[in-house]
Amino acid sequence: MEFEVKFLPEGKRVSVPAGSTVMFAALRAGVDLANICGGKGFCGKCLVEILEGRAPPPTEQEKKRVGDERIRKGYRLACQLIVEEDMVVQVPDQSRVGRQRLVIMGKEPAITLRPNVKKVYVEVLPPSLQDPKGDDVRIAQVLAGMGFDPVLIDYDTIKKMPKILREGDWKVTFTILNNHEIVNIQLGDRTKELYGVAVDIGTTKLAVFIVDLLDGGIIFADGIMNPQIRYGEDVISRIGYASQSDENLREIQKAIIDGINSLIDRGLEETGIRREDLYELVAVGNTAMHHLFLGLNVRSLGFSPYPPVLGNAYNVRARDLGIRINPAGNIHTLPNVAGFVGADAIADILASRIHEKERLTLLMDVGTNTEVVLGCKEGLWSCSTASGPAFEGAHIKCGMRAASGAIEKVKIGEDFEVEYNTIDGERARGICGSGIIDAVAEMLKRGVIDMSGKIVLQDHKRIRDGADGKEFVLVFKEDTASGKEDIVITQEDIREIQKAKAAMYAGYMTLMRKSGFRREDLSGIIIAGAFGNYIDPENARTIGMIPELPISKISFLGNTAGSGARMCLKSVEMRCEAGAIAKAVKYVELAAEPIFEEEYVNAMYMPNSKLEDFPEVVANVKAPRVVRRYVRR
Repeated sequence: MEFEVKFLPEGKRVSVPAGSTVMFAALRAGVDLANICGGKGFCGKCLVEILEGRAPPPTEQEKKRVGDERIRKGYRLACQLIVEEDMVVQVPDQSRVGRQRLVIMGKEPAITLRPNVKKVYVEVLPPSLQDPKGDDVRIAQVLAGMGFDPVLIDYDTIKKMPKILREGDWKVTFTILNNHEIVNIQLGDRTKELYGVAVDIGTTKLAVFIVDLLDGGIIFADGIMNPQIRYGEDVISRIGYASQSDENLREIQKAIIDGINSLIDRGLEETGIRREDLYELVAVGNTAMHHLFLGLNVRSLGFSPYPPVLGNAYNVRARDLGIRINPAGNIHTLPNVAGFVGADAIADILASRIHEKERLTLLMDVGTNTEVVLGCKEGLWSCSTASGPAFEGAHIKCGMRAASGAIEKVKIGEDFEVEYNTIDGERARGICGSGIIDAVAEMLKRGVIDMSGKIVLQDHKRIRDGADGKEFVLVFKEDTASGKEDIVITQEDIREIQKAKAAMYAGYMTLMRKSGFRREDLSGIIIAGAFGNYIDPENARTIGMIPELPISKISFLGNTAGSGARMCLKSVEMRCEAGAIAKAVKYVELAAEPIFEEEYVNAMYMPNSKLEDFPEVVANVKAPRVVRRYVRR
């Protein structure tokens, strides 16, 4: 038996089998509805309003995430709501994914929940003439009997403690950090309200997750562009700006703190969580982002040998950084390795479990800076390559970020006609990173460019002379959103992609040669980072961005930096493991390696793989001898 679900305001209708969820119906109907936690009911982002139809009783997750009042008003979670008859539901704006595509989720392995913060409800014996001990002493005695270490009390907490103890008739809830420090006291039993925040500070994007520390569920997840972008697209520009003065450093730190706080505020507004119940925040980022977040002097990162100020994990009070969680809450940053391989790379390794693999695996977190890790259970080698912002659409003539109207997929036919897809199916406004990789790979395979990246096609309507040399027209202006200018790939655009992909591949080859492994030892490739979700692996392989392996050996895990941050928020064991990984990783500084320069020059050519895979390219161009020797060896 099937029932019809109608979604407003779109008016889309779809029939689904009885027992399906409204989320299943939304996916089938193509309705824009957030699905952050994968239908587990943890995030509460898929809120819908029932306008018509009978609904089964709410699940425990709905009671927890939606609340009794909103449930009475007809609000439910689409991923939990079962279709038992024809229904009409309204999708609120806040339940929609949104116009700009910011992929912030990544795969996260299952772990044992053991957060660094706990809540305990206690009933303390009040003082008397026979027992006039201080409040702190009697509290310590009660908690010692419950297995807690000698107790410290945060100064702000101890100031409000006498009033709350007596107003609550000595029946209160303590929040305990690190198993020995009280950071909050609340009236009555508040043990069910324990939350934390995980933050991934990317060079381009900022992602914030609010996590329930009692069950590990993601309650809120959202992202914005990193507000520090106005100080430069790349880390070197931001290091330069911050190094000019203490005032500049404070300014650029405030930008990221304000960005994090704005997302926390949004999460509290959407979830109804009290700010005082956010007790810990775990942050990751590359070394520069890590230092700018903490307000550390980054000047040393701009000069060889690029040593970080902090290599170990670090803890600081929320009030000292201006992070708007509980003021006594703890801010924890994961360790950095060296150079620009920072806490985000540690998080990548944690989430991908590359350090536990039996066979050699390559991990690449693709972004403005690409972290490269090569290894297995026998050892790990790492480096960071300045792949540049080309993959974000920057430095590309018609480039743009992955937003509505961006060309994200490209196919060029034998007659050089172009087929393309845009985000949201809108008229083309520009081209984003995944589309640029597709375009360059397709141009190579069709002989529009040769293996050096030079545009060699002549006498065709799509080839023209531009201000900076030849250009290939992807979309003529009459088919664009503006109707005023063609969308083109220029010779300089191709060079930008060559430089970015060459840096990545040369970084991998440098690690391979330094570690003593052979290329045939490589058994798998993991692409991390939000951008990796949209890369066509075949085209990435075609242009030599990643090594030559069967497509089945390439996996995409999404934002593993964010996943690793959440793992360390939920488990102190994961923090210990992060520290062990940081000490075990062998860091390679590419600027000091002649190997990197040699590999980089060779990797500028395309492809970095077997020429016989591309007979049409070989037929059109004679490869320089050095390239033939390199790609076949």
